[in-house]
Amino acid sequence: MRFLLTRSWLTGLAAAVAFALVCVGLGLWQWDRRLARLEANQLVVENYTQAPVPAGELVPPPGTAFRADDEWRPVELTGAYLTGATTLLRQRPLEGTNGFHVLVPFLLDEPLAGGEAAVLVDRGFLPAGDEAGSVDVPPPPTGEVTLVVHLRPGEDAFGQAPACQTRTVALTAIAASGCVAPVLAAADASLVDAAYGELVSEQPTTSPAPTLLPPPPVDPGPHLSYAFQWWIFALGGFVGYGVVARRHAADLRAEREEAAAGGPPPPSPDDASTSTGPVRVRTPTGARAVRPRTHLRPTRRRPTAEEEEDALLDAAQHETTVVEVPHHEMPHHDQTRHGRTAVDR
Repeated sequence: MRFLLTRSWLTGLAAAVAFALVCVGLGLWQWDRRLARLEANQLVVENYTQAPVPAGELVPPPGTAFRADDEWRPVELTGAYLTGATTLLRQRPLEGTNGFHVLVPFLLDEPLAGGEAAVLVDRGFLPAGDEAGSVDVPPPPTGEVTLVVHLRPGEDAFGQAPACQTRTVALTAIAASGCVAPVLAAADASLVDAAYGELVSEQPTTSPAPTLLPPPPVDPGPHLSYAFQWWIFALGGFVGYGVVARRHAADLRAEREEAAAGGPPPPSPDDASTSTGPVRVRTPTGARAVRPRTHLRPTRRRPTAEEEEDALLDAAQHETTVVEVPHHEMPHHDQTRHGRTAVDR
């Protein structure tokens, strides 16, 4: 196994180690994603079904941060919808159907710390209309309305959208948009910029209304199986390296044995004349090579001068001659038309 210390084999071992490190890193990344998914699922299970609390207890005032532990907590809001500031959240499919979420600022009856405030409420899903990018939005209930919403953190801004539409729930950007800012200014209110509400119920109700969003999934996802797959791939690199090294060692051992025995025996004439399959020979490096076997046919030798002379003499000895014989001495059955008989010389 000294060949493993050569440059080429050390390079192969280094490649196997590098491949294993990459696979281990990807497996750990999938493992971290699994832990994050389990933590998020646990938060949903603990918070989603709790009893609603007043807005002043959990809704962060404008300019303050949102506590991650309060995500999915139910909150009760009382106030009025600012219908003129309705914004559509684009490209949010539901159960395979493309559509929009309807976002409407909700002005609270009781001010939060710092003054009048409005909470952006996601009223639910509407399928896209006949024309791409258009939808008929049913109006929300008017007057004083009581809502129950689940608190969600805002999202980062991304991409461009038509007027009164957005691609993410980027609260600061929505508050400054031309569709929302004038309405907030007329109400002398500020939009809560750290969290928004996902509608659970509203009183009074209206019909038609957007479809309420379903609860978030709490399955662990495929991250655990992906992690194990990457770790198995890491072992596979070393297994492949070992298999190749073992085969190479076997070839070298066979080469040494043949060299000690004086090389491979030549094929026998019988085998060469009867076999039609390929002949397997071993190259100097120990690898097996295949060459086609051809039929060995006897070659025709040209006769020598002595052999030709002997052949002529033999032919002369067997020639027949014709002699004259008296007609009365000729046997009856040997007579010929001209009174001749053929006798051997």
